[in-house]
Amino acid sequence: MIGLVSTNYFSPRIIHGAGSINNLDEAIEVIQATSLFVLLSARTKKVLEKQFEQLASKGVSLHFYTDFQSEPTTDQLDRALGNFKQSEAQGILAIGGGTALDLAKALSVIAVNKTLTLGDIAQQGHLGKIPLIAVPTTAGTGSEVTKVTVITDTKLKRKLNPGHLALIPDIVLLDPELTLSMSPKITAETGLDALAHAIEAYVSTLASPISDVFALEAIRSIGKSIHTAYHEPQNLQARDDMLRGSMFAGLAFSNSSTNLAHATARPLGTRFSLPHGLSVALMHPYVISFGQGAAPDRYAAITEALGVESVLEFIEELNVLFELKKEVKKQLNLEELKASIPLLAEDALAGNGIATNRKLPTRKDITDIYQNLVTDLMGE
Repeated sequence: MIGLVSTNYFSPRIIHGAGSINNLDEAIEVIQATSLFVLLSARTKKVLEKQFEQLASKGVSLHFYTDFQSEPTTDQLDRALGNFKQSEAQGILAIGGGTALDLAKALSVIAVNKTLTLGDIAQQGHLGKIPLIAVPTTAGTGSEVTKVTVITDTKLKRKLNPGHLALIPDIVLLDPELTLSMSPKITAETGLDALAHAIEAYVSTLASPISDVFALEAIRSIGKSIHTAYHEPQNLQARDDMLRGSMFAGLAFSNSSTNLAHATARPLGTRFSLPHGLSVALMHPYVISFGQGAAPDRYAAITEALGVESVLEFIEELNVLFELKKEVKKQLNLEELKASIPLLAEDALAGNGIATNRKLPTRKDITDIYQNLVTDLMGE
């Protein structure tokens, strides 16, 4: 590690704590915007009605946009871009889960660089952007602090995940009270996604002493609190641990990388319309089983941070507790999944996360991982 040179990027300002949503006016002053394009769900808009009324009373013009669903796509981005142009807003406020945050991040860059495509972002030098405030309402993606946005290309049916410094939000409001209404299902899926972010960041070939600090803290925070957050949804301390853990995991993988669990999960989610967190949680045990022998010291440190006997057994037990395989079997045809294994393997190899895996997988390795998943699902 001593000889490794790493460059790390962080959000300029993170405002954290219960009730920090009431610091929106402070955040808006920092980005010097008098009009905001507010990207959020209709439900969240209603929940935060009081805060929006207070902003309006202070002269802030708000243009609400709620026309998006589930996983972000290029079609949704195009619609958001058209609405943003009409609004003539000076800044963007995104409140929600990964869909809202990722759409807003892509929008903030594409709105300024009008001829730029998502596929071109990573190759660019300096990029201008619309100032962006990010407020997560789930504890999973860590998108509020990462330099990556994940958008499904509707035509290619493939997830694009370009990375660039300009995609990092300018200000983050981290308020655990906004996560209290998360259902047990969403708590489980997003929590396991965040844990996978941290574990993969730690075992990535691009891990550094700096990213390691965030990864291990995320693993500790999520590992000790995911059961409580699931069983006691109103436990504010557990919710805060999960939200901070998700953010730390985002900082970790944004500065190192995710790897094979995400590389195999992305095509599974895209081709079968499975939620991202569910797809990652489903694939993670198979990837750990495949690669843990290539990084025994790293997995030993993860085991210690979790305070368990085995990382693999811990993740598998959580998947059973949260009934993830039962959930997947409700949502897809297993024969169709089995027939799609060659396409899934091809998509996984074409995406990010293969080269940073400690143990480089071959096409056969990835095919076997999917086959093991199908065999287990059919045996349930």
